[in-house]
Amino acid sequence: MRRRLLAAIPLVLLAACGSTPPPPAPTTSQVKGELAVLAERIAQRRGELRTARFHTDGFASDGASTEVRNTADGAISQTADGVFGAFTMGIDTGGAARKIDLVVLKDGLYAHLDGAAMPTGKKWAQYTEANAGEISGLLRGFGPSGMAGAELDYLKPTAALVLRKASEQLDGTPVTRYDIAVDTVKIAKLLDDPDLQLQHTQLAEYGVTISAFAWVDDTGLPLKAEYRFEQNGKVVKSSTTRFTDWGAAVDVAAPPAAETVPADQLPK
Repeated sequence: MRRRLLAAIPLVLLAACGSTPPPPAPTTSQVKGELAVLAERIAQRRGELRTARFHTDGFASDGASTEVRNTADGAISQTADGVFGAFTMGIDTGGAARKIDLVVLKDGLYAHLDGAAMPTGKKWAQYTEANAGEISGLLRGFGPSGMAGAELDYLKPTAALVLRKASEQLDGTPVTRYDIAVDTVKIAKLLDDPDLQLQHTQLAEYGVTISAFAWVDDTGLPLKAEYRFEQNGKVVKSSTTRFTDWGAAVDVAAPPAAETVPADQLPK
């Protein structure tokens, strides 16, 4: 563990003569279903504002004695190429705590770890998809797409269902909370990464259930997102992200080239 009521609402054309008005057109929510509308609104608002600051709390357990807890604080920026971020992650494996600064961009991943052996004058190591395995594993704690806010990846209308929703206050802001049941087998088939497909298929085989939660304001902007993996009634993995300062100016850029070295050139 470490390691559709598509209410097909046809538009019936009135053939009868006379002045009888046509029936009102179905609303978007009636046609698409509640989760589809929610996911679309969230994606639209994120695309409009593009940037945010965030805090994430993550947890993973083997179901017995081993637990890993992590936090992440930083910023995300959405472009046409995806969602990227710059943040500090704290990892606690039960006595052994460490912090790592990360910048995740299209061209690669940059990491700075205090105390790591680095060539003189260098602070950052640049990783590629080929050699970033361990760090990519940390990023997947956010959710399938491996970035803060990836908890929202589980809001797939063809693989999940809104169980309930309620009006709440989140830090004084009125929000609607959505509780969502995720079909583990169906979500696995929607993931692009073969490793993630296999992982989620195995979760289903071991009886692990997935729940997702979203807190959105009246415009559809997500202020909080969460997922939970549960086995035998016990949470074995979770991630919760709080968003603030949507639309604010943030710095998500590569470190200075003079302070960067390719990871494969690090001292062994």
